Formats: sequence, C-alpha cells, structure tokens
Amino acid sequence: MGGAGRRADDLISDLIRIEEDGERLSHDELRNLALLLLNAGTDTTRNQLAAAVQTFADYPDQWALLAERPELTHAAVEEVMRHSPILFLAIRQATEDVELGGVLIPAGAYVMASTAAANRDPAYYDEPERLDITRAEPPAMLAFGGGVHYCLGVHLAKVELGEALTVLARRMPKLRRTGPAPWKSIFEISGPTTLPVAFVAGH
Repeated sequence: MGGAGRRADDLISDLIRIEEDGERLSHDELRNLALLLLNAGTDTTRNQLAAAVQTFADYPDQWALLAERPELTHAAVEEVMRHSPILFLAIRQATEDVELGGVLIPAGAYVMASTAAANRDPAYYDEPERLDITRAEPPAMLAFGGGVHYCLGVHLAKVELGEALTVLARRMPKLRRTGPAPWKSIFEISGPTTLPVAFVAGH
C-alpha cells in the first residue's frame, strides 16, 4: 500500500486512512473493496455501453435523433438501460416471513427478482418492447436497483454512458450491425461478447 507520504487525495487513499473507534480496514478488506470498485465501475459501464450501441444499431431513427438532439442524452441513457440492461436480476434475502402475491416467503429464503422484466412491464410502459428516447416522464427503471440497495455509482455511470453515447452518435452516423452479437449469461454481468458494426466514417 505504500507509506503515508505516498498516499494521495483519492478514494483508495481515503480508505487506507479511514479509522473508526481506533479500527482500520484490514489488508484483505482494502483489497476486496478495491476489486469491487474496479469491477463495479468498469465492467458494468463498458458492457452497458456495448449493449446500448447494439440496441441503437437496431433503432437507426433513435440513433440519428440522439445525434441531432444531444439534449436527449439523459433520456437516452435511461431508456436504453430500461430496454436493454446488462443486469437482469436482483437477489435478496427475506429478513422476516412475508407474503407476496399469495406466496409465503419464509425468513432467510432467497428471492430472485427479474428487474429486466419489470423494466418492460406493459402496466407501466407504453409499448415496452419499443426503444423511444422521447418517452414523456416514464416511470423509473430498475437497472440500478432501489431503496437501500440503490447503486452508489449511478450518477457516474449515467454521466459516462451519456458522454460516450453523445460522442458516438455524432461521429458514427448510419450505425448498423454487420454480424451476430451474442450475449453473456444473464446470471452475471451480461452484454455482447462481440459487436461488429459499420458506420459512415469521416465525422
């Protein structure tokens, strides 16, 4: 980890320095936190960006609209993550007996909820299978979780995705897929394993 003089003004250095009631994070705790931050901050964003580009390639009108109207960037990020998220499931453990939809879930049981299915619920979204970056005040999508489990990196992820999509839409007009783009398992961070595309160069 290095000496105290070599620590900088960054998150990892702050984690090294942090102390509560005389206790500090152990070496293993620091390593695990650093790995979690690295994976959560890179794997999710890069896979979601690839998924977004693939989705927009299938909706060229929406891609052209984003290039023409960059003020739609925030809505485009929300909509493409609703439509094509790279995290499909949320696993939770019941802390007490609870009845849900007529089914008793005992305390300690694990429940797997499909947030991807909720994001396409026709009771909440008009034509949920359609990508539309101009949806008027759509309900919040669940790709970042909710409540106490809401993703801590949500704002950074949205800014990164928005910036990337805005630049790509402007510089890669007439985007189209040129081959298959298979996805990884939905039981992990998913997204396309390959994404062959073509576009009009020179922008």
